[in-house]
Amino acid sequence: MANLINLGDIQQKDGYITKLRKSIQSSNLNFLLGSGCSLPGIKALGNIEKAYTEEVEKGQNDAANKLLFEFLKPFLMEPSEWKDTSKTATKDTLKNYQSFLENVSHLLTERKNGLLQKRATIFTTNYDLYIEGAFEDIDTQIHLIDGFKRSPGLANSFKFLPSEFFNTLYNDGNLYNYKVEIPSINLIKLHGSMNWKIYRENITISVEHLGQLKAEHEKLLASGDVAGMAEFNKKISVVLPRKEKFKDTLLDQNYYDLLRLYANELDKENTLLFVNGFSFADEHICEITKRALKNPTLLLVIFSFNKSDKDNFERIFSSNKNVDVVFNAAKDFKFSEFAEIIGGI
Repeated sequence: MANLINLGDIQQKDGYITKLRKSIQSSNLNFLLGSGCSLPGIKALGNIEKAYTEEVEKGQNDAANKLLFEFLKPFLMEPSEWKDTSKTATKDTLKNYQSFLENVSHLLTERKNGLLQKRATIFTTNYDLYIEGAFEDIDTQIHLIDGFKRSPGLANSFKFLPSEFFNTLYNDGNLYNYKVEIPSINLIKLHGSMNWKIYRENITISVEHLGQLKAEHEKLLASGDVAGMAEFNKKISVVLPRKEKFKDTLLDQNYYDLLRLYANELDKENTLLFVNGFSFADEHICEITKRALKNPTLLLVIFSFNKSDKDNFERIFSSNKNVDVVFNAAKDFKFSEFAEIIGGI
């Protein structure tokens, strides 16, 4: 069964932080971040997949498509809105991500084990652009790898290639013929991203279309045009929350390529996976994770928001000894506190 760690117990917390501090120096470092990490910027949206499936099973396809259409509304923002700190929710969310990224960067920069690369991988199912926005404003030499091949071209269109991940960069010292690794973070968005756009049979990166999508969404919402809503849903280059996730062959292939990267990371020797804000409701990710736990050198550390989440994780991983379920019996455990924990390791 999973191990339970109560951070409300100071003695238990201190002992666990010491354990993590030792583990992190000898482990491949990975994070799995879910929608809970983007609170309060993107509010909790409930079990949309369940509601969508129920409508489809009742033959209410229009209602199902409208659910997905309304689900997308919080993600439809102008590029500048993702960093609009005049809004308290946006400001707090960016601050949390900045703290998290700074602390991960510090861990990599200070890594003492010369046998391990100075690299971490963030897997996330979030569509939002808060990580990208936060990274722009932190003072770090860390290189963020988002999977897009940035090569010169007149079209100013960068192609998404999963092979771009896990590349190691070095600075060369010409005088003494030495090289120094540049610390890096892979940002792997398993369900796609709002700044992805399909162009000429490729996934490309763009923010120029976001304002247009927002305006079109507002117009359709006002008109109640359900057929138009269904067509709009197809324009967004993300994996929507429905059982039949794939309506686009390109997104289908990309999703499985990224899931393969996730599985491969967990299969590596001495891997550490921190999980926050993620419920494991995604069946594909949950099954891959459970299979990977057969790797005895993998340690899965799940931070629970509340008692309900803790109980759910205990149930899901009831037969796994290499899983730590971390919680605070006295209060809810927020992403900002998770960032602090990473900073204290």
